[in-house]
Amino acid sequence: MTSFRSQLFLLPIGLLLALLGASAQAGLGRPLSDAAQDGQPVAQVQRYAAQAASGATATTASVQTQTVQTAQGVTVTEYANAAGTVFAITWKGPFKPDLQQLLGSYFAPYIQAANTQTQQLNLSMVQGQNIVVHSAGRMRGFLGVAWVPTLVPAGFDPSRLQP
Repeated sequence: MTSFRSQLFLLPIGLLLALLGASAQAGLGRPLSDAAQDGQPVAQVQRYAAQAASGATATTASVQTQTVQTAQGVTVTEYANAAGTVFAITWKGPFKPDLQQLLGSYFAPYIQAANTQTQQLNLSMVQGQNIVVHSAGRMRGFLGVAWVPTLVPAGFDPSRLQP
């Protein structure tokens, strides 16, 4: 029989382990197959070739997408490169999504870059060395896009992503 004090001691440890486990599984840079952890899938994985003209030659980037809907009603589309690694996300919905979950290990660089740049009330454009996040919103209408420049496949233009 465990005492009440030992249960109180173990509870925070269990919560901490659960939080660490959840945050390690989410975010940019993870496999697209983990996208369902961000919400309920609403569109199957789609594969397509994105073409971009680069000078005299055109390059083709193989891109996969999956769309999920969070419990709060936010639609999130995750974009993955040919290796299946998520390099960009877009979101649109009545609430701000959990950026810490969606950005994963890139959340800290995002916060660091955001603290050094001027933000507007309804518009945020953060460009760090490892992360780019553009978001806008007002009550019941939030949208945004984020990408990791080093993970974007050659030939893909992330500035064309639409929430």
